[in-house]
Amino acid sequence: MREDAKPREVIFLWEAASQHEARLAGDPTLLAARMRQAAANGEVSAQLGWGHMLLEGHGTARDAEAALRWFQLAARTGNADAINMVGRCHELGWGTARNTRIAAQAYRAVAEMGHAWANFNLAMLMLARDGAEGDSGDILALLVRSARRGNAKAFNFIGQGCEEGWRGTPKPRAARRWYARGARRSCFHAAFNLARHLMADGDADGAVRWLRRSVETAPGNFCAELGAYLQGHADPRLRDISAMALERAEARPMPTEAAVPTAEIPLSPRPKATPTVLARGRRSMSRALRALTGARRPRQG
Repeated sequence: MREDAKPREVIFLWEAASQHEARLAGDPTLLAARMRQAAANGEVSAQLGWGHMLLEGHGTARDAEAALRWFQLAARTGNADAINMVGRCHELGWGTARNTRIAAQAYRAVAEMGHAWANFNLAMLMLARDGAEGDSGDILALLVRSARRGNAKAFNFIGQGCEEGWRGTPKPRAARRWYARGARRSCFHAAFNLARHLMADGDADGAVRWLRRSVETAPGNFCAELGAYLQGHADPRLRDISAMALERAEARPMPTEAAVPTAEIPLSPRPKATPTVLARGRRSMSRALRALTGARRPRQG
């Protein structure tokens, strides 16, 4: 190396969400310019990063079609994250017509390589019977593979499978163990599900603790619904959680359409006959609260 040559700076690394957000918060416009240049120079990780910035509108105008082109370019190198993102774009109609069969093909390609999110995403398509076929055993196998690689959402859905009896008799104790694992990994749905199980058992203190944890990491729409439901409840601890959830909902508005799915994730192999996670959890929480407090929640209005 020449004496006056500087070490090559790493422009982008696929980091934890908190690290990625910290980079963007510093100077997203500057980062976007540098990311685009690195992507144009052929750095695969930068192509993936630039695609995400275009998809999310960080430091640049949102352009889902351009994002998909960069994901496709990175995917040609065999990059598993990029192939998974090509699948996400086709599944959710980001920059292209929605086509879940193409999405399933992309997920399968890297699920077999052990990609945590591809395994999870393919399981969700099977669960919805939308572009991918598989029975409850196939779905749980994919979720377990995803969970083994640390995907907290997979822990929650395995818990749901145990609770609903996807493979025979419901197993509430096993469900709680899976929910607890997901909750400890900051999955807000798992924390909520663990809380309602604890509430049903009369452990109000434990339920309150996990409800707080759920609200701390949940998106705005979840916080708004949970906050509205618990508002005015007789238990002051739950009223506090309601206030916290509603405050979080205001501070965390729903992401724009380009960055989130347009439909709820289905919850069982028969999604048309089942409610959303929160709707089911809300009824379970309602029953648990009535059993614990001996009173009905006051009606609003």
